Amino acid sequence: MSMLEDFQKGIPLTPELERLKAGLEKLPAEAAESRTQLPPEWERQRLERLFDSAAKHATDMNHRAAQGSIDIGKERTQYFEKIALMCSATIALVVSFVGSHAGRLQPVWLLRSVLILLVLAMVAAIYRNWRFPFYVLAGYMKQELEAKQDKERCRRDLIAGVPTFDLEDGTTIDVPTFLVEFAKTDKTFDKRIEEVKKCADSAFSVVKLVERAALLLIVLAMMLLVALAWINF
Repeated sequence: MSMLEDFQKGIPLTPELERLKAGLEKLPAEAAESRTQLPPEWERQRLERLFDSAAKHATDMNHRAAQGSIDIGKERTQYFEKIALMCSATIALVVSFVGSHAGRLQPVWLLRSVLILLVLAMVAAIYRNWRFPFYVLAGYMKQELEAKQDKERCRRDLIAGVPTFDLEDGTTIDVPTFLVEFAKTDKTFDKRIEEVKKCADSAFSVVKLVERAALLLIVLAMMLLVALAWINF
């Protein structure tokens, strides 16, 4: 006969037995509630498939975003390269015209302003394309350092959680000593990543500023060139 049945037959109970009886009566209800909280097998499989699909989609979109960023960077570089070529061609054309028609283009200050703006726009476009690879390189270096740091942190978790042998001498790795060395390495990674991030931010700020300056200079040069043509022709 079970203890619970004895309790139900009216055997005198002490306070300790009362608490034990209440606990025994509560166990079946808690077990039934826990079973109802667990999803059925088909629901678990459906959720796992949804998670796998979402993870694959996130990975694909990450690859597309990276490739799109690379393509956009190439297109912008080609765009400012064309601006530099256009400026140089315009300068050559204006100088050739002035050489064959000396004194015909008036006022002189407007002509000089056009030439100065075209030269500055060309220099800005060339400097932008020279500076932009530094930003790209710093971005790749930052990603590489972060990947290496993540690898070392996973290695730390492995060595700290599972007994691991040193491949050089075959002895077990001393975890406390390893963790001390890892802390130094991790700080070095953090410092290096911060330095590279500052370089990337600085290069990106300069590139943005020079891009805007080049576009503004070329627009002003074209406006003054149109004004010069309007006055003289």
